[in-house]
Amino acid sequence: MLPSMARPSALSARLGYVDTQATFVQAAFLAAHGACARAGGFRVSDVRFYFLLFTNWAEHDVTRPSQDIDLTQVRRTLERLRRAGYAEASTRMKDRGVARGQRYILTDEGLALLAEGVAARDRAPLEEALFVVCFAASYRAAVLSRVEGRARAPSLSVRRRVERALDPLRLVREAHRTASAVLQDLEERVSAGLKYESRTRDALARGMPEADIARELEAAGSYQLHRVRPLAELLLALPEDLRHFELTQGMGLRSRLLFSPLAERARAERDVLARLERHLAG
Repeated sequence: MLPSMARPSALSARLGYVDTQATFVQAAFLAAHGACARAGGFRVSDVRFYFLLFTNWAEHDVTRPSQDIDLTQVRRTLERLRRAGYAEASTRMKDRGVARGQRYILTDEGLALLAEGVAARDRAPLEEALFVVCFAASYRAAVLSRVEGRARAPSLSVRRRVERALDPLRLVREAHRTASAVLQDLEERVSAGLKYESRTRDALARGMPEADIARELEAAGSYQLHRVRPLAELLLALPEDLRHFELTQGMGLRSRLLFSPLAERARAERDVLARLERHLAG
């Protein structure tokens, strides 16, 4: 989410698409604020440019070619920030003829809140996690240098918040832990599916009725949605052909065609993040 991640009561309204792209939107506001300081503040178009730049770095122009953010969406987000005291119209102008109100600056509190928002995305996809680590490693010092001591909280507190939020080693370690947890879960799913398949094959060879097999599989555990709908209940509610497919092929197919490939990817991601962690730890 947008800064409401860190302060839910301050910015609780949702903005749909902008909210789903919050990491890149918040990074774009930070970048526009930092890059346009000499011009007296950033424009709405500057935020959109940095959003497109950062999503390009994350290869979204290839994987999500229709992705964009329009100026109206940026203005609405900016208005949320202004109402909450995290941004304000700039009265500093580089050149005459630049009307007041056309450029904006972030307050110190806004800097801290956006930095925390960039870093707060839990279980982000690898490209987003890597972007955040790279952004933090590259621009943490620049963001800190923009803290001017005009925040609602003391500037020292703001600096500490930014330092912690944009600590690249902390961020890569969190991403590494997430990748390891995902890998463990997928490996358990692969193992469980193949185990179910083997037990079903043996039970059918002994002539056990499918209803009894379903109950036996449920008792074996490993089904993650038991609290929502028990496995036996799910299987026995299926039409006969689908139930037979699930018992004889479906569980094994998911292990081989879905969970196993996903585990390979998670293993590779974990290893990438482990190398980055070693690099940043120096």
